[in-house]
Amino acid sequence: MQRTDNVDINLHSEDIKILLDFFPNGVVAFDLEMTGLSPLFDKVIEIAAIKLNPDGSCESFHELINPLITIPEHTIQYHGLTNADLKDSPTFKLPLRQFNQFFGDLPLIAHNAQFDIGYIIRGNHEYNYKFSKSSVFDSCKFARTVYKKIKDSKPDNFKLSTLSEYFNIPLNHHRALDDAIASLRVFAKCLRVFRTNYDLSHFKDFAYFCKLSGFKRPEEYILPRKLEPLRMAITDGNDVKIVYKGGTSGMEPRNIKPISLLPMPQGLVLYALCRKSDHNKHFLVKKIKSVSS
Repeated sequence: MQRTDNVDINLHSEDIKILLDFFPNGVVAFDLEMTGLSPLFDKVIEIAAIKLNPDGSCESFHELINPLITIPEHTIQYHGLTNADLKDSPTFKLPLRQFNQFFGDLPLIAHNAQFDIGYIIRGNHEYNYKFSKSSVFDSCKFARTVYKKIKDSKPDNFKLSTLSEYFNIPLNHHRALDDAIASLRVFAKCLRVFRTNYDLSHFKDFAYFCKLSGFKRPEEYILPRKLEPLRMAITDGNDVKIVYKGGTSGMEPRNIKPISLLPMPQGLVLYALCRKSDHNKHFLVKKIKSVSS
């Protein structure tokens, strides 16, 4: 594990102040690089975090991880990490325990938190680690909500790379420590916009994603055998049809492209592109009655 105290991340004094106004006990921004987007069967290959302490100092956490599976070629083009790079790195068990100790019960920030947090949830269940009381905040959700009603200049989209460019934040994208730092800095910039334009009592509505202690039932994150074709469709990138109990379509089969299977507080969720609406949607797995090609 690489841990550095008093690291300089070029966080402006005004950004430090506003972050500590909202998180007076400190806050930790983190990021993962993975072999894919589904914590049920993909693996973490890099974990990093930056902690802002109440005195304004920062600490960093960083570890490369051996996934013990073949890293798909299509993901290497993003993070640049190969199995050869990671062959001497530890597996996820020890770094996850050290990361849990690093953030303790402090609030967590991640960009598109639904993807990263699922690996922490899955790992804690697999290794029987205690769940902290941390609340998780999403810098992507926060930016999107903050700028929703602002008519002046705004980002073209809410990807971390786009927001970093919009706020003039240097970014070596798709490496965990750089993304964690960028997520923290983006969150601080959005706090400034939020405080100027909105009622501060709405902060949680704008930025909150979940509480870690809401994921304590591992049996809810097991994919039923009858839905195994979803796993293959995600791996192969194929469309499938699902019959779903809920929504306006009734029990009519829906044509979707599965993207990932995610542990969420309400249970296991399928994140997929709905071909009818051409929008990404969440489907509660326990409401999926069947899958067909």
